[in-house]
Amino acid sequence: MVVRFRFLTCVLALLPAARGLAAGPSSPPVPQAGVRAAVEVTAMDLDVVATKDGRAVNDLAREEFVVRVDGKPVPIDYFTRIEAGTVHGPDLATASPDLVLDTLKADSGETYVPRQFLVYFDDDRLLPPQRVAVIEGLRDFVTRLSPSDRASIVSYTGATRVLVPFTNSKETLLDGLSRLEKASPAGLMWESQYQQTVRELRVARPYTRDGILRNWQVQAATRERSALAELARSVSALAARSGKRTLLLVTNGYEWFPGQTLTQAYGTSLNSQFEENIGDDIGKVLARANSSGITIQVFDAKGLSSDSDASQMLPAGVNPFFKAQNFRDSMAALAADTGGSLVENRNVFRADLDRVYREASSYYSVGVTLNGVPGRGSRKVEVRSTRPGVAVRARTGFGAKTADEAAVDRVEMALLTPGATGDFAATLRIGALEKKGGIGRRTAPWDVAFPISELTFREEGGFMKAAAEVTLSAAEDTGARSSIKPEKVSVSIPVADWEKAKGQAFVHRGQLTTGKGNIRFVAAVRDVASGRMALASFDLRVE
Repeated sequence: MVVRFRFLTCVLALLPAARGLAAGPSSPPVPQAGVRAAVEVTAMDLDVVATKDGRAVNDLAREEFVVRVDGKPVPIDYFTRIEAGTVHGPDLATASPDLVLDTLKADSGETYVPRQFLVYFDDDRLLPPQRVAVIEGLRDFVTRLSPSDRASIVSYTGATRVLVPFTNSKETLLDGLSRLEKASPAGLMWESQYQQTVRELRVARPYTRDGILRNWQVQAATRERSALAELARSVSALAARSGKRTLLLVTNGYEWFPGQTLTQAYGTSLNSQFEENIGDDIGKVLARANSSGITIQVFDAKGLSSDSDASQMLPAGVNPFFKAQNFRDSMAALAADTGGSLVENRNVFRADLDRVYREASSYYSVGVTLNGVPGRGSRKVEVRSTRPGVAVRARTGFGAKTADEAAVDRVEMALLTPGATGDFAATLRIGALEKKGGIGRRTAPWDVAFPISELTFREEGGFMKAAAEVTLSAAEDTGARSSIKPEKVSVSIPVADWEKAKGQAFVHRGQLTTGKGNIRFVAAVRDVASGRMALASFDLRVE
């Protein structure tokens, strides 16, 4: 779904609310627990899991870690051990500033890091039997969650549909898993197209096979890129949550060179298998995850594999080993490069999910100030321990996130989380819809109002000036989402009018164009100076 917006001039309204528009709920929002501020990252934080002979090692000291950026050693400025979610450090004195922002205090006075889990079912690739074992394991996983944990369940079938928004309710999460189990994944449709293409290739003459293969490669590449783009947006939504963030990706993988499996089996030239490449698309997912410290734990839902295809789904001529390997590389990269692990060749997932929970609860937080990190942009990171026999896992890349990028994360979170609120109050209103802009298209005026006092002003040349950023985006109940395109807004008020104006509302007006459906519009307002944001939503049925 594409939603286009035409922004009009911002208006200083000396009235409490605009007239002639339908208004959403106007009560002041209550900031949600577990939401990050839209501020710039000040340190490179690395969540490090250490093991020896498969068992956790919890007594390492700062001096036993070595961090390299682009191959060069860098000093460790912050070091804290997280044990069972609790921070072990004198008054957080040894923790990085970004970790401190994410911590909460228990009634007992202990400081802890909340856990955020996004369970992402890549149902566009899964077949009905392949989810059962993972869902069973997740039921046990949900029962382990503590009151401070939050989890969400989403399903991707061409668009990302939210089954359960972030919640700490075990009953709600278990109900979501039950509903997911009853719904049929979309993988059957793609499997049917795959089998049909194989049949065509088996009877085609050699000079027509390349054409069939190229068409398949283009279709497969389009499908893989769309799926990875949606996954990247979900990573951004998770990035807006505070605390230890883990994405549990249930999938069958993405073919790194789309169409490679069939080309290996039926192509007249092996060179054609490299015409499509999704490496850059996987890189975008990794960049977003690594800039936010998100760990991706990948669960290969195919289960135990063998040299032969026990399901008899693969006709002769397609090597099951090659097919499995072609899809495995993407899963391995998403896990290993973010400090996670690839769980494969399993028909029971309880033990692995138990390990994922423990790793999200007990780890080392190793931090380096950005001033001490050489270079700019994405960098390669390596962490190791000097203690003999100890193996460590951490993300292998890093890119500093700007406040602008963090603000987009919060909008992505709001699109996936109905009822998400911000740091201050705002009200979104949408006017009467009109038929314009083509078949099925509708237009309507909209505005978002918020207190002027929530912006950060400075005096300059006889005026009080502030900079804000306004975004309007939308999500359908099918899961389709519009793009996010923030607009800079300048607010300028004569000093003589300041005392009167600062108690009033500021109204930003625009015109939207949308298609039909059940749509939730989300408006975001960010004070650029402080990073504080307001989020407001409006549900609308467009006939």
